[in-house]
Amino acid sequence: MVLLQHLSQNILRPGLVRPHAICTRYLQPQPTGILQSARLASSNVDRPPVSPKAARFSKIPASHKPPKRRLEAASQPLRNAASMTRGPVLQCIAHTTAEKYDLSALSKALKSLGVRWDEVPEGDPDRAFVIGPWKGRGGAERLIRGKVNKSNLAVQKSPVLEWAENEAHDLRDMGFGYGERGEIWVFNSGSFVTWGLTEEEGRAFLREVIRSGGADVEIARVAPTEYEVEQVDFVVDPTARTHILGNLILLGRPPRLSTFHPSPSLASLLARYTLSLSLSRSSSLSVLEDRLDSHIASVSRLPRALEKYGRQPMPRKEVIRKMGEVMTLRMAVNTSGGGLDDTPEFYWSEPELESYFDSVASEFEIKERVESFNQKLDYAEDVQNTLRALLTEVCQCLWDKSPC
Repeated sequence: MVLLQHLSQNILRPGLVRPHAICTRYLQPQPTGILQSARLASSNVDRPPVSPKAARFSKIPASHKPPKRRLEAASQPLRNAASMTRGPVLQCIAHTTAEKYDLSALSKALKSLGVRWDEVPEGDPDRAFVIGPWKGRGGAERLIRGKVNKSNLAVQKSPVLEWAENEAHDLRDMGFGYGERGEIWVFNSGSFVTWGLTEEEGRAFLREVIRSGGADVEIARVAPTEYEVEQVDFVVDPTARTHILGNLILLGRPPRLSTFHPSPSLASLLARYTLSLSLSRSSSLSVLEDRLDSHIASVSRLPRALEKYGRQPMPRKEVIRKMGEVMTLRMAVNTSGGGLDDTPEFYWSEPELESYFDSVASEFEIKERVESFNQKLDYAEDVQNTLRALLTEVCQCLWDKSPC
């Protein structure tokens, strides 16, 4: 009875400047880079409110994921501000397909396909592979293997891109332009982020490269139902200040770098890296949130079963397995990569890049969602601790061969 009373209570606990290795490709003299602009929007619909039935067992906080409509409304002032130097609105999309990517295996797969890539920042724990240009379905064959004439690879230029070429060469980032050629960032966290590509084009990259025959890039691939996508639209305005408003990120002038070689193109590259990394964390967190919701749903009937039948309703092996699920989720959200809500060490000496990272995290409410996640974990652990105590009593009774 004491255990049942314990279970019925909700236990909700509140939740050096160093030089960096850089990609030599971007040290060559180039015209001034531009930082791009991107719009943030989640692919998932708003989560429904917790039902009264579920509330009987615990006041589990609802997901803090921001509604798309609110983000859209907040971005309207920026969207409606006309500018002759602004490029077209394109998509930036984070795909989470596994718990980890083996970047060594990916490098072998890219070499076998003849795909060129760069590591940014070289040797950093949160490093990524950046691949570009990459445009359209079948990108590997059409852009890398040379199965079509180079003349066919030209992207139709928007009026603003032609203006930049003719009137403002010093404002263009020759490695990215206005995003129309496509770019892909692959992180070891099991996510990749595409710029200037559609969702289907991103899935084509997944099929053709990451899951190409025998690559073994994905470690602990997520189930098809867990495949997570976070969508961002971006625009580029080389005359504006880079900032984020609602579900729109405006990528403008390159940031000032403190510990890297002073290259506008490199600064622009690191800005895209920063935004991609922060967006990928939101996508990874969404996968964990869905897994935790599934776990809680699987044990939601246990308190009622204890109350009704007065005995432990789950086999010992299943209890242990459920305990393992909770421990794995706690570790994934709080320790992997230093914690999904922590700013990476990389940005300690780069204040402008840090502001970009934190802005995306703020728009997607990463810290609030991690706090809510840990509160839900507290409830799940409370259930598991009660079941474990009941199992211990049963085992003790059997050991002593005494009536229970």
